[in-house]
Amino acid sequence: MTKIREVVELQAEPRIRISSGPHVIEIASQAGGRITRFATQDERGLQEWLAPVTAASWPCDAWPKGGSYPLVPFSNRVRDSRFPAPDGTIVELAAFPGMAHALHGIGQFAAWSVELQEADCVVLRYAHREGEHGWPWAFEAVQLIEANADGARLSMRIANRSSRPMPVGLGFHPYFNALEAELEATTLWRHEAEVAIEPATERPARRHVREAEGYTRYLSGWDGRATLRYAAGRTLDLSADGALSHVVVHCPAGAGYLCVEPVSHVSDGFNLASRGVPGTGIAVTEPGSEIRASLVMAAGANPAPRDDGGV
Repeated sequence: MTKIREVVELQAEPRIRISSGPHVIEIASQAGGRITRFATQDERGLQEWLAPVTAASWPCDAWPKGGSYPLVPFSNRVRDSRFPAPDGTIVELAAFPGMAHALHGIGQFAAWSVELQEADCVVLRYAHREGEHGWPWAFEAVQLIEANADGARLSMRIANRSSRPMPVGLGFHPYFNALEAELEATTLWRHEAEVAIEPATERPARRHVREAEGYTRYLSGWDGRATLRYAAGRTLDLSADGALSHVVVHCPAGAGYLCVEPVSHVSDGFNLASRGVPGTGIAVTEPGSEIRASLVMAAGANPAPRDDGGV
């Protein structure tokens, strides 16, 4: 039987504001360590790259569909909130009332502490206690969110603070105001009710358009690049590092946004990997070790990454 997770209210105020030139980022550290706004104000006018989050608070199981939040220590769904650990024991995750599957990790439902704040960047930290919400490993997650001359750069690292090997994944979940996205990937995964099953035989599309009917596409073999196109003719270029070799393109029916989610593994990757399915992207970290990933969101150019100070 699925463990029930308590629903608490997340507070999105006060928000942190950072900027560089025309680019502004707002962050709600106490509401899942998420970006609530990423916008550019220049000679062409105001461009909201993400669907902005204006709510001051929300129940953690009913988050606003906007901004961008961290996916840690896994992305997307874990079927029936259960999976085998590396030692064979069964992990039973806590899920919110009415949800069969654990969804989108733990980080976006938690308060993150502010470790550093400067005019153009902020460092956030989340420390997970062993066993909390059914996740049996202790870990530490650190985000660096940076505004730079070309837009934004996000980076995240996850360190295993437990005494046992920990399976892990990570990623970013942005809600873009874009009309379409173009990207190259080699594999499309077949899924049922958004839980991945196996690689499909057909090659994935290159162009993904926001449409009324909606869809979810799990892709792997992604080259880490994507171009998002907006109604005003503007573009936003994404550049993810090699750790994020999977990407989810999600367009709910009738929604006013398009999600392009750079992630390290496929939906239900823990269970698929335990059955020997190749190419899931799941990593196993030894005690004291870590994985890290980064994503650049550039308004027309890809900036050179700056030293992230170990984040």
